[in-house]
Amino acid sequence: MKDLSEIPEFSRYFRVILPSKLEVNREEIFYRDKYNDIINYIKTMSTFNSENVLKEYISPKGAVLINVNPGTDILEFIKLISMNYSLELIEFNDNEIKKAPDKFIKSFTPILKAIRENSDKETDLKSEKEETNKNLVDSDDILEKKLLVINQQLNFKTLLKETNLLEVFTTSQKEVIFNFIETNVILIWINYDIRDIIEISSKVYDSFDLFIKVQLLNKIERETVFRDFLEKNPKIVFDINALVNYTDNWEVKDIKQLLKVGIFKHFLNSELNETSNEITHILLDLIDSGEFLPSIIPKISNDKQVAGEDKKNKHVIKNIAKIEEEQFNKTNNVKDYIYSIRESRISEFMLSQLYENAAFMNYNELLLIIDKIDKKELLEDNDRKLLARYPFILNESPNKALINLEKAKKRVDRIKQAFGK
Repeated sequence: MKDLSEIPEFSRYFRVILPSKLEVNREEIFYRDKYNDIINYIKTMSTFNSENVLKEYISPKGAVLINVNPGTDILEFIKLISMNYSLELIEFNDNEIKKAPDKFIKSFTPILKAIRENSDKETDLKSEKEETNKNLVDSDDILEKKLLVINQQLNFKTLLKETNLLEVFTTSQKEVIFNFIETNVILIWINYDIRDIIEISSKVYDSFDLFIKVQLLNKIERETVFRDFLEKNPKIVFDINALVNYTDNWEVKDIKQLLKVGIFKHFLNSELNETSNEITHILLDLIDSGEFLPSIIPKISNDKQVAGEDKKNKHVIKNIAKIEEEQFNKTNNVKDYIYSIRESRISEFMLSQLYENAAFMNYNELLLIIDKIDKKELLEDNDRKLLARYPFILNESPNKALINLEKAKKRVDRIKQAFGK
């Protein structure tokens, strides 16, 4: 492949990291079944050639789309693959993208097109040793490809003014066919919001060979993360069962960061000792008080994230709902209450998530409540209790709240339809 630095704007928005410059501790990565799908795909694409039996059925593009939740260690896992397979890693230069998001959007497709056109096609690739187990191969099994990682972070939607970068890429396929397998590049696209994928669902397999969805940690997996930590840190003590029940919908990095903060807070209060450091109460207090919030954004899906209304978003909006309900009980004047609510604003992204949850759980009831507010009718006790659960509705005028709720209902219906619900 020719020097990527010759491509206009490439060096500004992307950087190439040599495998020898990557530092990843494989012991820190939490392996899950879907990670095997990722490594198997990269191994297959790394050794693919014109004589491969797969060629009889399909022509791979060399691109995989992965949906994960915030807080996973997938980037570390991919870097480990890059390091162990001696594959150069191409990733975003986030700082430059933040400086000029508009210019980045204009340059994004041309850069990928240039990678496609400036690459030397290689038909004879090195064969890989037969590997039947699911573990990574040794670093002396050197392969001849680069990993291009498109990390579509959640804040990109805001940064790029609601532009769906994934849609930009799939739409551009009408002009340029990005067959990365011929460019000595394997594209790994990481997405954190399933709605971005639903928007282009009909085009997914026009641009990608596979779509891999990495599910949230289940109860057993969260327990494993906690137990592994205790085994590696025998001086630390906490109640695993209590914490497993408190961390529903949390991811690996959330759990590990919570433990670090808890240990640090314990040290500030009483210092670490040589025998036992019980930190269960500190960890639970961090969660209950809202001093530690997980990175996972609650959303509607077909899995156990919607297991129960009371559990939904409990650690994210628990304190907001509690404060607003207390204020409501102290206030008889609805207009004053609405005004006090509007003083505390919620981010647009979070507001969208909250409206989706409201539409999923209590759509019909909230329609009636918004209508009562619009007509300045008295609210019943049940209405007030429901509003205490969804106080953000009072941040807007009744008409705007109704529009937001209707939009959320449509998004929820689309997600249900996508998952066959």
